[in-house]
Amino acid sequence: MNKQQEEKEELIELFGIHFETYYHLPPCAARILGLLIMNVRDKGMTFEELVDQGCASKSTISTNINLLLKLGKISYYTKTGDRKKYFMPSPPNERIQNHLKFIESEKNMLNRVKSYELTYPAEDKAHTAFVVNALNTYMNYLSKFESILTECMKEESLSKDEF
Repeated sequence: MNKQQEEKEELIELFGIHFETYYHLPPCAARILGLLIMNVRDKGMTFEELVDQGCASKSTISTNINLLLKLGKISYYTKTGDRKKYFMPSPPNERIQNHLKFIESEKNMLNRVKSYELTYPAEDKAHTAFVVNALNTYMNYLSKFESILTECMKEESLSKDEF
C-alpha cells in the first residue's frame, strides 16, 4: 500500500470514529460515510463498491445506506441507461439546511417549555426564574448559531452562482 492510500485509509477511519462518537452513527454507517467523503472525487460509489470495501455484509450495508439516506447524510444519483445508484455525501448546503431544521424544531420546543414554565410556575419562584433564564440563554445560543448557518447558506448560494 502506497503512502497516499495509507493516508486515505487513516482518514476514513478517523471519519468513522468521528461520526460514531459525535453523531452516534452505527460503526458501519460511520465507515460508509467516511468512505463516501474520501471518494467524492470519483463522483460517488455504487452499492457493489461499498460491499467490496469489506465493511460488512450486503444486508448490513444496505440497512446502513438507508439509515444515512433517511438522516440526510448521503444522497444518490443515477445515470441514464445505468440502473446503479451512485452514493455521495450530501452537499454542505443540504447538511446546513438539516442543521437549520433541527434548530427551528428545538427552538419551538423550548418556547413551549418556557411558556409552560411561565403559565404554570413552580411554587419556588427562584426555580422558575432559573429555568426561564437557562432557556433564554440556550435560545440565545441557538439564535446565534442559526444566524451563522443562515449566513453560510447565503455564501454557499453565492459560490454556486459563481461557477
